[in-house]
Amino acid sequence: MERKFKALRFIGTFYKIVGIITAVLTAISSIGFCVMSVLGGSLFDTVIRSIINDYGGSNNYPTGPAGLFSGILGGIIIGGIILLYGGFIAITSYAVGEGIYLAIGIEENTRATASLLQQQNS
Repeated sequence: MERKFKALRFIGTFYKIVGIITAVLTAISSIGFCVMSVLGGSLFDTVIRSIINDYGGSNNYPTGPAGLFSGILGGIIIGGIILLYGGFIAITSYAVGEGIYLAIGIEENTRATASLLQQQNS
């Protein structure tokens, strides 16, 4: 049977590849953000302690939201958000590619069924 819709096959494959690449980059960036947040949190803590000690302050310093989101907790929260959003985009892109292949498959099966019915009626 003749294979039709070469452009649609290319587009479907393209979307599936984009979905896979997006999933890999999302996982890498989520892990990277968690690591950078932990490292940045310790650097932030060191800088704040140094500034406070230079001006004769105590070691009990409130850092507020910056202290919370610059450490492990912030890295996990933001990394999770990146993972959810990127995962949604990756799955959606892959699903679009699969949807295109589904439509092509339905067309091929319909054409094959019509051909068989024509042969039986002849």
